[in-house]
Order: sequence, then structure tokens, then C-alpha cells
Amino acid sequence: MNGLSSNLKSLGLLGAGFAVGLLAKELYPRASDAIIPSPRETQLPYLSPSEQARLPYPPDALPGARDIPSPYGSLRVYEWGPKHGRRVLMVHGISTPSIALAAIAHALVRCGCRVLLFDLPGRGYSSTPSPTVHAQTSEFFIATIFFVLASSSLSWTGPNSFSILGYSLGGGIAVNFASCFPSLISSVILLAPSGLIRPYHFGWQSKLLHSARLLPDWAVEQLVYWKLSSSSGQDQRQSGTVIEDELPLTEQCGDEPARGSKFDIPMALEWQVQRHKGFVKSNISSLRHAPISGQHHQWIRMTNALSNRDTKANQQAITSHARQGATMLIMCGENDPVIIAKELETDSRELLGGSKNLLFVITPGAGHDFPITHSKEVVDTITKFWGHQSHQIEARS
Repeated sequence: MNGLSSNLKSLGLLGAGFAVGLLAKELYPRASDAIIPSPRETQLPYLSPSEQARLPYPPDALPGARDIPSPYGSLRVYEWGPKHGRRVLMVHGISTPSIALAAIAHALVRCGCRVLLFDLPGRGYSSTPSPTVHAQTSEFFIATIFFVLASSSLSWTGPNSFSILGYSLGGGIAVNFASCFPSLISSVILLAPSGLIRPYHFGWQSKLLHSARLLPDWAVEQLVYWKLSSSSGQDQRQSGTVIEDELPLTEQCGDEPARGSKFDIPMALEWQVQRHKGFVKSNISSLRHAPISGQHHQWIRMTNALSNRDTKANQQAITSHARQGATMLIMCGENDPVIIAKELETDSRELLGGSKNLLFVITPGAGHDFPITHSKEVVDTITKFWGHQSHQIEARS
């Protein structure tokens, strides 16, 4: 009995020591843990060019690729299109990298736009700081955007410099950015944006894993890893692929042929889960700290900031296309199980106070991935929206 008691006591001390060690690692991460590298550093050096080309997300997937240093690690950025075209910054969602917006980006370039995309920290080919060092808050993402803007050889920071397009989590990020820096924004385009998800849509499992923090981080990471591995291999197989050479062109964009390429988005998600050491950590940190829900005050702040800026612009009789007043376009899929279209429309219209600058469009028969599956409809709506805005400005002149 004494031996058994001694063994149990030893096991107890070992367990306590293990727990203390985990806690210490959480509270005081080593310097080497501060930046978690992306597959650009951990996988690509060991692959031949042909093997890289066969990846679900090849490193040359989009034109104008560059990797920029930042305090948050290396960030993957893409920029291409006419230098003097309308500038569009595009922010993707919580899980899929920037190739989720590839079809829209290529179509907008054919419409004469200059596009700028980047992989959010911890996604695709972007590194990420450990969440114990930098949580993925709105401020974190806003700072990341400025690192990306500053990396361009063109100026993206003058008055009404660019339109910001955000998809899913990227929509929530776009709202917060526009609310803080309205003078930079010429228009806000939100595709199934986060930020206003009603609380009752979060079940006890989500609250346990991402809000209450009743479980140690390593346990949460393992559970989320299993969940993402399962969803990327099964449920998300129902999502479409991005096939740019089959993307019809809009009437406004001429007849230039699209760049032929094909991306399997579910496979890209699975690749991230398996190959990006910071992906699961980033996913969890975003769910805990990013603008997912409860962002009503930011939407109001954005509306007021843009309205005040537009009023000043009208008083100065600004009529040039380059300095037009900011407008907002919100699109959502009719069958989106994540962002409920009718709820979003009701809540956004209430918060925006019936703003004349708001256009809300519901895409029939579409789900949360409608920017991928219905990219033609998205581009058609965006270009017509911009055309209507320009027409209004010319009428005022």
C-alpha cells in the first residue's frame, strides 16, 4: 500500500509539474515561439518546382506575389492590374487563404482595377505571431493592412485611395478599418460579413472552445484540429472550386480572356490544417478576439465617419471620380447557414439608419461560399454599383 501511495503521489506531482509547465509556456513564451513560420519556410524549400506546382495552393497561384517582412512575421501579398486603375484591397475570411477571392480579383482586373490581396497572418503563406504574444484582434488586423499597403510601390494612402472588399471575417475587418480610417476609403464592399452574427447562433460547443476558455489551449487546439480536418475532408467537399477559365465576363469588362487556373478550395483548407503550424492557433485566436459578433458600435461608427466625410466632400463640391464619396455594398447568399441573409439585412439597415449609400443584395440559391460559386454575379453587382455611384456624382455636377 505504501508503494502504491508513493507511486500515486509521484504521478500527482508529475501531473502538477506538467500543468505548471504548460501554464508557464502559455504565460511566458520563448522568443523562438514568438513567430510561427508558414509553409513558405517549412515546406517549400524541400519541394521541387514541379511538386510546388501541384500543391493545392501553389506559391505562384496569383500574379504579383511578394513576401514582405513585418513585426508579425513574413506576409504574402499579391498585387496586379493597371497602375492607374481603381484600387481595390481584398480581405479574405477566417479559414481559406486569398485564393478564395481569386476569380473576383481576376475579373476586376479585367475591368481595369488594380487589386491588392494578402494572406491573413497564420493563413496561406503568411507567418503569424504566437497568439500568446499577439492576439488576433481588430487592431492586429488593421496594423497588418497598413504593413501590406506600405509594401506597394504605389500610393494606397491618399484621400479616397481605394475600395475595401471584405469576405466573411474579412468583412468584419473591413468595417473596423473603414470606421477608423474613412478618409482612405472610396467604397466599402462586404460579402457575407462577420460582425453582426446574433448570439443565439453560437452553441455551447463554440462558447466552450472559443469564449469561456474552460479548457487549456492545447486541448482546444487539438479539438479544433480534429474539427477542421474532418470538415475539410468531408463537408467542405461540397463547396466548388475556383475555375477562372470558366468565369464568364461581365458586359462592363470587355472580352479579354481570363488567366487559366483552377483551385480546389477544400484541398487548400486541408493543406493549411496539415502544413501551416500557425493555422489552428490563428483560427482559434480569431474566433476569440476578431470582429465576429457584437460589432454594432463599429458599424455605427463606420457609418457616421463615412457620412461626415461625404458631407464635407459635398460642401467642397468635389465631382471628380477619384474623390467620390464612400458608398457601401453588402452581399449575402440566400442559403448561407453562417451569415443569415435576412438577419444581416435587418440589422445592417437598422444600424446604418437607412443610409442612401447602402445597397443590400441577396444572391439567390447561394451559400456562404458564394464569392467562389457565384463570382460572376458578385463582379456584375460590384461594377454596376460603381457605375451607379459614378452616375450620381456626374448628375450632381
